[in-house]
Amino acid sequence: MAPPKGRTKIASETKTLKVGDTAPDFTLRSHDGREITLSAFRGQSVVLAFFAFAFTGT
Repeated sequence: MAPPKGRTKIASETKTLKVGDTAPDFTLRSHDGREITLSAFRGQSVVLAFFAFAFTGT
């Protein structure tokens, strides 16, 4: 299946991580609109929760 117009298959373009590898840095918008960068939590435990289609209206 082709990705939607204007998008790419990012999973096929990224390096596969192995257990023990350092996660690449990234920035996401939090539930309250702040930008959160993974590197700001270096040395701490981080849990990411993804909810497909949650709060998208679709």
